[in-house]
Amino acid sequence: MPGFTAPKLEWVRHHEPDIFRATQKILLPKDYDRLQMSGRYASDMSDSAGTLWMDVKARDWYDPLLEACGLTRDHMPNLHEGVDQTGDLRTSVARDWGMRCVPIFAGGGDNAAGALAVGVLKSGDTLVSLGTSGVIFTACDTYRSNPKSAVHAFCHAIPDRWHLMSVMLSAASCLDWACKLTGTATVADLIALAKTTEPRDVTEIFLPYLSGERTPYNTPKARGVFFGLTHDTGPAELAQAVLEGVAFGLADGLEAIVESGAEIDALSVIGGGARSAYWGKILSSAFNRKLLYREGGDVGPALGAACIAAYGLNGGALEEAFAPPPILFEVSPDQQLNQRFREKRVRFSHLYSQLSPIF
Repeated sequence: MPGFTAPKLEWVRHHEPDIFRATQKILLPKDYDRLQMSGRYASDMSDSAGTLWMDVKARDWYDPLLEACGLTRDHMPNLHEGVDQTGDLRTSVARDWGMRCVPIFAGGGDNAAGALAVGVLKSGDTLVSLGTSGVIFTACDTYRSNPKSAVHAFCHAIPDRWHLMSVMLSAASCLDWACKLTGTATVADLIALAKTTEPRDVTEIFLPYLSGERTPYNTPKARGVFFGLTHDTGPAELAQAVLEGVAFGLADGLEAIVESGAEIDALSVIGGGARSAYWGKILSSAFNRKLLYREGGDVGPALGAACIAAYGLNGGALEEAFAPPPILFEVSPDQQLNQRFREKRVRFSHLYSQLSPIF
């Protein structure tokens, strides 16, 4: 997965060897912030799992992978559970910011923090994140994996929990792109355009691989495609096809997680895409599962980071500290739409398999 840290550093080692030789520590972005704030080299399990240098099951750095990249443990920060304290805010920083020298906790990766914000804690608890990329995240109480379908198997941001995650690299960003393509001012306007169509009559198909793809194909070479255009195709049909194409891509990821042994009944929704109930109806029908829209879902990761710090400071029962917020509304699958989407997804998958050799 070329977007992860190890492949990026391998590129530096081969193309900028002087910089690689001068490298003393490797830190993820938030952990560099931590260094500036506290003077400590530290990281959490969930974010570090995405470097590809961890034994995720053992929750530790894995020496053979480090050695394969010309590294040792001396290059790496200390690993902590997300709720562990990793230092205090420096006096000078606290003075400049006008605040106390508060404790700093290990924290979590964006998806793990977002999951805790909506109570994705117990095995089978699941969310769908509709941001620039699209994520389906399922909590597990044991380590599981499905590498052949590029399912991410990571540590959760709390002790003794893991998660399975499917990632598609372009989700809501496809909507932004479609706005430019159709001359539509905002994503809300694009969705309003799509609502003017009758989904049963929209035969156009959109492959949403504008940035390559991870789950389930794991290739940077995949590309976006519109298929089935006619003289009758207009901005509304393109808008509907884009919403459906992202939903089908996410449904592929959901199926890859289920193949790993996860049992998923419903999904909480977070991210900017959580604002659209119409897109929710498309997603719910493509997944054939209920979607739960919770209070604060559109700001999930920031809220989750605050919850991690609060638990680290105060302790208590995990289930209380990370209780799911109230449900604002639910979206259930439309069975007629689900049947239509199942038929259309067969063509969607066949189209990708036919085009993949020439990407």
